[in-house]
Parts: sequence; C-alpha cells; structure tokens
Amino acid sequence: MSVLNALLIFLISFMLIAILFKMPVSYALGTSSLLVLLYAGIQVTIVPQFSFSGIDSFSFLAIPFYIFAGVIMEYSGISRMLINWIKSFVGRVRGATGLITIFACMAFGVLTGSAMATISAIGKMMVPELKKENYPNAYVSALLAATCFLGILIPPSVPGIMYSLASGAKISEIWMATIGPAIIFAVGYCLVNYFRIARLQTKPEKIDVTFSVRLKDIGKTTVFAFPALLMPIIIYGSIYGGFCTVTEAGAVSCVYGIIYYIAIKFILKKKINITFFKMCAIAGASTAVIGLLNAFSQVAGKVMTVVGISNFLSHIITSNISSKVGFLVMINILFLFMGTFMDINATILIMTPLLLPVAQTYGISPLHFGTILIVNMCVGFLTPPFAVGIFVSTKIANATFGKTVKEAIPFILVGLVAIIVTTACPGFINFFVQLFA
Repeated sequence: MSVLNALLIFLISFMLIAILFKMPVSYALGTSSLLVLLYAGIQVTIVPQFSFSGIDSFSFLAIPFYIFAGVIMEYSGISRMLINWIKSFVGRVRGATGLITIFACMAFGVLTGSAMATISAIGKMMVPELKKENYPNAYVSALLAATCFLGILIPPSVPGIMYSLASGAKISEIWMATIGPAIIFAVGYCLVNYFRIARLQTKPEKIDVTFSVRLKDIGKTTVFAFPALLMPIIIYGSIYGGFCTVTEAGAVSCVYGIIYYIAIKFILKKKINITFFKMCAIAGASTAVIGLLNAFSQVAGKVMTVVGISNFLSHIITSNISSKVGFLVMINILFLFMGTFMDINATILIMTPLLLPVAQTYGISPLHFGTILIVNMCVGFLTPPFAVGIFVSTKIANATFGKTVKEAIPFILVGLVAIIVTTACPGFINFFVQLFA
C-alpha cells in the first residue's frame, strides 16, 4: 500500500463528495475515511469505535450548553439593549454609528458565540441607522462581515472548545489566547472606520451635557442591559474564580438563560416571536451538526494515523522546511486559504491532528498553534472568493458582492496585521493567558 495514494484518495474523495455533491462535511469525512480503509485493507469495524470516542468526552458536553444559552439570548431581544448601552459610552462623535456597530457585534458575539447570529441580529438593527448617517451600502456590508466573527475570538466560543478536543489543550487557555488578536481587530476596525467614514463627516453640533447627566444615562442603560451582561460575568467568574469547570459553567449559563427567558416572556410580558421548544430544536440541530463533525473527524484522524499519512506528512514537511519561520509561513498561508471555503470547526478538527505534532517538533506550543489557526480562519471568513460573511452581509445591507469586497480590503489588511502579530509574538497571546491564570 502506498501512503501517498492513500492521502490522494482521502483528499480527492473528500473534495468531490463535499463540494461537487454538496454533502455535509461530516459525512464527506466519514466516507473518505471508509474509502481509505478499504484501500488499505483494514477492517471498517473500527469506524464505530473511533466515532464514539470522538464524542465520548466530558469537555464535549460544554458545546450543547453554550449553544443553547446563546440561542436563548439571541432570540430574547438583547440586541437593542446592548446597542443602547454601547451608545451611551460612545456618545456623539464623528463615525459613532460605525463604532457602535463594531462594539455591539463584539458584545453580542460574546453572548451567542455565533458569527451568523451576530451578523443577522446586529445587522438588522444597525443597517437602517448606518444608512441614515449616509454610510455607503457596500461599506455597511463590509463592516458587518468584518465584525461578526469577533465574538468567536472572545470567550466563550465553540471553536475554542473544538480545538481543545482536537489538541488536548485547556479550553480556558485557548479562550484567553485569542483575546489579544480580538483587541487588534477592534482597534484596527475603529481606525478604518475613522479614515474611511468619520473624518469625512461634519462634526456634530456640540451639546452641553454635564458629567452627572452623562453618568446617569450610562447607569440607566447599564441597568437595562445588566441581565444580558450578567451571563458572561457568570461564566468568567465561575471558571476563573475556581468554582466550576468550563463544562459546568456552560450548564450554569444554560440555567441562567432559561430563567432569563421566563422572566422576559412571562414576568415582564415582553413579546418573543419564538417558542421555547423552537429554540430547543434550533440548539439541538446545531449541536447535532457539530457532534457528527466531531465524531467523523475523529475517525479521519485515526485513519490517517493508522495508515501512516500523519508520519508521511510530518516527514515531507520536516525534510523540506528546515526553519521554524518557514513552517509558520506555510501554515498561515494554508489556514488562510482554507478559511476562504472551509467551516472553521471542520478545519480545526481535520488539520489539528495532522499538523500539531509537526508544529511541536519546531518548538511551537499547542496554544500558539491553535491561536494562529483560529485567527486565520476568522480572516478567511472575510476573504474572497467564497467569503461566507460577505455573502450574508450583502443581503442584509442590500449591497453588491464586488463593491463589498473592495470596501472589505482595509478590514482584511487589519486581519493580516493580527495574523502577523499572533504568529511573530507568542508572548503577546500568552500575556492574556497568564493574566487570567
């Protein structure tokens, strides 16, 4: 049996099944793994064992908890609360509406952990406000596509849990490691908003507002937003206060989300256009997709190890790339390219078992490797030709794909800066890990 042939069978069959036949990534992984096993003459009875081991994990329980809590918060009307709260801090400055959009997407992403939920909820609220301020449609679309994934970089995030499952790294550490890049994105986006929009706007009329009045406004909006803000406080406080594990904190956040839903719907009598059982179904479907992906990616990883593909790739890379810098450049290009067309969770589960052992031979820690992977995938979310974020944002902002891509170039450049800093300065990401250790 040729290891190279086995690798080609896996890659070609995976691409054909996933792209040409539009089969879900999890099924494509499972089918490709079966074909490799048949080619290698290995009993396919090992597939159920490997797939079960992929989801037989206490850490995996965190995923349905955080997804369910995020779905509850998404459909409970918190977006307007967060926008008003952030607006009270930003105040009346040029480009304020763009800044509010950036920080609202960050805050909403923290609560839901979903880029698609963020771009939908915040987009529907902010697009009319941005258009009132004469923001170009294409810029509005690019801004939404660029900011929607910031919640993935700020904990809690499902991709962080997925990487932990694939690598064995601590969930709390990989969560903290991506905070630094998130700050770079946020600062860079604020600068882009200033030079592209704010500096061209007329300065708003000065309104004399005393500090006490401003403070009262902030206090009022904070009170209304406090129920939403309390969830991340509960999660971070319980984890980093040493009261419970990441998985247990997910269960606590889930309970809080249910209490929040009951309070909004029955006590405060606010209308929510979705039933509790419908939210359960949405969360269950999302969990099932990730569960299947995790199960079959475990099969793919084990199959690659059994037939020798992992050792084969490791030998090729170490034989042709002699330096750590060369390896870092290679994985950045690879991950950025994969981010343009692959789902972030699928890429994490496929590439981590293949490349992490090689990365460790160059002295790259699992934490550094995982941060590079996640940051690149986020930038790929915004990068053509596929650019999932842009496809969604153009529909919300009523913009064309071509003009949105042109407006997205400065945001992509900010992403490249974040990639370079993340890659070249592991101490920068470790700072935040140590800060919350």
